[in-house]
Amino acid sequence: MNGWLEVTSNRKDKHPEYRFYVYDSSRKVMERVSILSALIISLIVLVSGCITKESDLEQKSTLSEPCPDDQPPEWFIGCSMPSFSLLDDSNISHNESSTNGSGRWVAYFSATWCGHCKPTIMALNEGIASGHMLVFNKDARDEYSNMSAWKELMENETNQTFNRPFIHAPGLAENLTVSSIPHIVLIDNNTIISVRRGLWDDSESITTWFYSESPASGLSQQIENP
Repeated sequence: MNGWLEVTSNRKDKHPEYRFYVYDSSRKVMERVSILSALIISLIVLVSGCITKESDLEQKSTLSEPCPDDQPPEWFIGCSMPSFSLLDDSNISHNESSTNGSGRWVAYFSATWCGHCKPTIMALNEGIASGHMLVFNKDARDEYSNMSAWKELMENETNQTFNRPFIHAPGLAENLTVSSIPHIVLIDNNTIISVRRGLWDDSESITTWFYSESPASGLSQQIENP
């Protein structure tokens, strides 16, 4: 197969056009291939690829970032949930990524010895759908680290069934500066969007708060609207 290159010029725009002619001796057919068109198509493909990558970067930049250690907002609202990887009372592993896969969820911080916390965990157990709450123990002492015993105690004393993971997590509680209990954190897309503290025994208002677009934060007994 033989061929030749021809360069022509358009008088109006004076841009050269490159044409490559191929002569097929078997068919005796002349085929013209425009190199300029091929170059334009290649450039379009490259540019579209660059735009896609920039879009991906913009989406990643909208994700929540860890809050600064020096001046975090109150109760870390607006910050990303600290990273954790912990075993529950059934020896099942939980971390922030797997939990976020369930959608919006609640991190409930308490302790085995907290008697005044029982009405709150009972209301949460009624108001929060299964698979959307983790029960965290904040007390680091060994005598309070048995999560199976804690769950059994709660079920016996409240006459409820807790199909919730009970997790020993004093380190996570410390990262979130959990002091007084009960301490309830609402997380959406790995971002802390609300925190409630103190006694809260109204399961209906808990459900409303959980699904609210702008859930209120603060001492539960001082808040009229979830």
